[in-house]
Amino acid sequence: MPFELHPEIPPEGRLREEVLPAAYMARAQEGVNRLAATVGLTLRLHERLINSRPALQAAEFAREQGRFEAMHEELMKAYWDEGRDVSDMAVLRDIAARAGVDIDGMEVAVTEDRFGDYLDARRSEAEDLGINGIPAHVIADRYLVMGAQPYDLFERVMAKIAVPRRDAPARSES
Repeated sequence: MPFELHPEIPPEGRLREEVLPAAYMARAQEGVNRLAATVGLTLRLHERLINSRPALQAAEFAREQGRFEAMHEELMKAYWDEGRDVSDMAVLRDIAARAGVDIDGMEVAVTEDRFGDYLDARRSEAEDLGINGIPAHVIADRYLVMGAQPYDLFERVMAKIAVPRRDAPARSES
């Protein structure tokens, strides 16, 4: 579900160091880079934190059109791989075109804040569950895994709820 991480960020964004403590930024950057490297990714970290609401609105519009997966993938690619500002409408229009989303309709939805109440409600729901960051995974309505975590942590949680590994041999019934 969508989660607006920093709703206090103004439309023009803010420098990272104005929002996040230097020690936190260093730890987060090291952790993200380490995990990304394990799967062959290089992520571009931005000097400015953006207001993510326009991108979240664009993604919800795409969901209405049955194009959420394509839009989500293009938003992630633009932000992390290409280092683009996904709060900028010109960038969102380009992303919508790449994802096969109605460009003009998306722009109207974002400009009108059409999904604002929905985004606010999802954030409130997440906060009620103790979620205050991304990514966050609620597993089996019992376990909350916060932040970018190694794959083996997810394996351990899944083992606790008796979900077999995908690569585990099938057991025969006797």
